[in-house]
Amino acid sequence: MVQGRNVIGDENWYLLRTKAGEERRARDQVGRFAADVLLPLIRVRIRRWGRLAESVAPLFPCYLFALLDLEHESATLRCTPGIREVVVVGGEAAIVPQPIIDELKLRCSRGPIELPQRAFAPKQRVQVMDGPFRDFEAVFERTLSGAERVAILLRIMGRETRVVLPAKLLAPLEG
Repeated sequence: MVQGRNVIGDENWYLLRTKAGEERRARDQVGRFAADVLLPLIRVRIRRWGRLAESVAPLFPCYLFALLDLEHESATLRCTPGIREVVVVGGEAAIVPQPIIDELKLRCSRGPIELPQRAFAPKQRVQVMDGPFRDFEAVFERTLSGAERVAILLRIMGRETRVVLPAKLLAPLEG
C-alpha cells in the first residue's frame, strides 16, 4: 500500500519532464492519481537583490519521479498541468530502478539535501559575496578553526590585508 492505494504489478517509477519552474505544481497534480511522487529538493544559496539568500530548489530542475501504471495513466499525464512529457530512452518510457528511488528517498528523508560547503584551495582567487567587503576580490589563505571561518587576503590601498570571514560569504572566481 502506497499513499492509500494498492500497488499494482504494472506500476513502475518513471521520470517525468516538467515545465520550467513548475515542478512543485506538477508534483501536486501528479500526486492526485499516481501511487507515489518524488521531487527531491536541495538547499541552495542564491544571489537575490545583491545579497546571498538561502532557498530550496529541485535537485533535478524540470524533472520529477512518479510511481504509476503508465499504460493506464498516459492520457491523464498528457493533460496534467505542469507536465511536458514522460522521458523516453530508445523509444521506450524510461523506467527508473527502485534502488535509485530508494537512495533518493533516503537522502531526502530529513528534508532538502544540503551539500557541504565547497572548500577553497590556498591561493585560490575568490570574491566576497556579502557583508562589508561585498564584491571585493581576494586570495584564499586558509580555513580556520571555528564555525566555518576562513582567512582571505584583500588588497587594500596597495597592501595585502588578512581578513577573517565566514566561508559562506565567498564564491570562487572563474579563470
